[in-house]
Amino acid sequence: MNNATEGNGSRKEEILAKSRQSNKDEGIEHAVTQGAKKGNYFAIEIMGGLLFFLSLITEQWLPAYALFSTINASNVGEFLVKYQFLKQKRYLVATICFAVLGIGSAILFVREIGMLQGWWG
Repeated sequence: MNNATEGNGSRKEEILAKSRQSNKDEGIEHAVTQGAKKGNYFAIEIMGGLLFFLSLITEQWLPAYALFSTINASNVGEFLVKYQFLKQKRYLVATICFAVLGIGSAILFVREIGMLQGWWG
């Protein structure tokens, strides 16, 4: 068993040596990734708020339905991946909720387009 332990120890040292030789700084990569993620959320929230406010003013809901469909589809993807990896039921519940909201928004979007085109009364 001592040989196996020594083998694992030398493997760990080899991995650490390769990591030190690479020019990657994992802390900076993590910060950039988190910054981009939070920046995207912030941009989506600002744009979403503006489009929703515009929809309220103009009473034309097509942009809002398109926006809600897109945001909910993004949330479905995010929470589905989290559920697949973490197996926490809250992520499954969130996936289902956002899927229902997204499908509802998409239906309203298509209905609104149909009303503009004269498909529905």
